[in-house]
Amino acid sequence: MTLASQRTGVSSGATDVSLLPHSGSDLMVLNKSVAAHSVLAFWPSAAQLLDSRKPAAAVVASLPSPTPTPTAAQYVDALACQALQHQAVQHPYLSALAWGELPDTRWALRDFAREYYAYSAHFPRYLTAVISKLENPAHRLALMENLTEESGQYEQEELDELAAIGIEPEWIIGLPHPELFRRFRRALGVLDTDASAESIEMVCWREQFLAILTNGSAAEALGALGLGTETIVQTIYQPFVDAIGRIGMHPRDSVFFPLHTAVDDHHQATLRDIAIDLAATEQGRRDLAKGMQKALALRCSFWSWLHQRALQPEGLPA
Repeated sequence: MTLASQRTGVSSGATDVSLLPHSGSDLMVLNKSVAAHSVLAFWPSAAQLLDSRKPAAAVVASLPSPTPTPTAAQYVDALACQALQHQAVQHPYLSALAWGELPDTRWALRDFAREYYAYSAHFPRYLTAVISKLENPAHRLALMENLTEESGQYEQEELDELAAIGIEPEWIIGLPHPELFRRFRRALGVLDTDASAESIEMVCWREQFLAILTNGSAAEALGALGLGTETIVQTIYQPFVDAIGRIGMHPRDSVFFPLHTAVDDHHQATLRDIAIDLAATEQGRRDLAKGMQKALALRCSFWSWLHQRALQPEGLPA
């Protein structure tokens, strides 16, 4: 995605935007509204009924075709498109980072590194929570492979892809992703701290997100971690890549970000396939949408908090 597209909105590609739910209530009744539209499409207008000059067959032939209920794949892709258009992705904080419009880019990156670790370091817990919710053994196995990669194990094909963009294997092999983020923190001069130093804002985000994954249905958990998180990772991390490029940092120290913007499409594809299976029922569709919206709302609040701090850093930790 280009920076221009981030400013103007995310293209929906080939996805039919008419399938997109536009609000929370729309998400809950998407299938019902589509079905209702299909029924109403068969009803002739009053003018057609009163036009005695047309034979019945001609009237029926002139009626619009009914709108089909979206397939599971169409529904999931429509939700993914909506996620990419959410303010959590199109946030002014991310735009300001990308375009160098904050008072002090280095300070903003340090603040992000200091705070975000309390959330991102627990990603293996999030993934494990979702795996425990899934009933299909094939689904669990697929996410176990993602969990293995999170621990620093990669297929040769992935290493080749990373080498093509300048990422050396020794920078990442055997290193869990949280450790890669700690390396980024240290490069910015952020010291490791214990849990007692975590901001209450971060504790609330992490605990609320975990509650969605552990207390919701399998579809809700998958919607939160897949559609509401992994689907947007490549897009939301790109502004940080741009900002890091302006302050100067060795690629080894910032490898956490290109690692996710370059190869996380494997994770996204796996989660999309599982989401499509869970979207086979109306309840599954509602829960996928609910989990996605909850995760996006939590992240959006975090960006807003960081944005406020970055605009007025005076008196905050350097």
